[in-house]
Amino acid sequence: MRDSLLLVNDVTGYGRVSTFAMLPILTQYGLHPYILPTALVSNTLDYGTSETLDTTDFMQSAIAKWDELGFSFDCISTGFITNDRQVPIILDLIHKQDKPFVFVDPIMADDGKLYPDMYPGAIECNRQLASVANIIMPNITEAKILTGLFEDKDILSDDECQELIDALRAFGPEKLVIKGCEDHDGNTFNLIYDADNGGMIKLPYQRINTSFIGTGDLFSAVLIAEYMSGSSLTQSVQAAADFIRAVILDNMDAEDHFDIHFEKTLSELRK
Repeated sequence: MRDSLLLVNDVTGYGRVSTFAMLPILTQYGLHPYILPTALVSNTLDYGTSETLDTTDFMQSAIAKWDELGFSFDCISTGFITNDRQVPIILDLIHKQDKPFVFVDPIMADDGKLYPDMYPGAIECNRQLASVANIIMPNITEAKILTGLFEDKDILSDDECQELIDALRAFGPEKLVIKGCEDHDGNTFNLIYDADNGGMIKLPYQRINTSFIGTGDLFSAVLIAEYMSGSSLTQSVQAAADFIRAVILDNMDAEDHFDIHFEKTLSELRK
């Protein structure tokens, strides 16, 4: 089993998101995660104000020190990238490793639009990262923005889903997951492309009419951990969707939806 994983993502002090959300899940599976922070953030942006420390220069210095020490990683997972200077650093890191398995979560958009204050070039930077990925995990908004397809359409037909998959595959990834899709009948599903398992798969899930910050990071962490532990991509997506559902149900009475508490649900994951 590949068990050493480098998380290239931001670190948030208050709010269970990004690296803070992913680490407990990865260690629950017995994996060995390490961190290359793309930024230090005081709290999730949803509180209305925050402070961010750009760590681009530190990334370069840290990698130089790791090269000196001979550190290597079986897998590399990229998440939130804060500026276009970071992408060449990440690409160089990946190319210097011994063929690591690469997961890319192109965190930049949701609900039909880019996140506020995204840096110029974010779309092209995430396309570059997708070109070296084994698996990419965009949500449906990010998939449309990356490809430039169907950005004015809320619902896609099966043929359009296949076209979207083909356009994402053209960037280079072997497999992909598009999160949060919906059909004309209101059914929700995650869209999977896995050439090892029959091509396009629509994996349904039951929507819960509420919203919590950080569930996307939890989803990615479970998917990565399951896949690294030997599950198929479809099994990994199903496990991630099941976990998110359980976490949301456990937090339905919470007053703060910007800081989801998932620790008590960890016991439902396999060890």
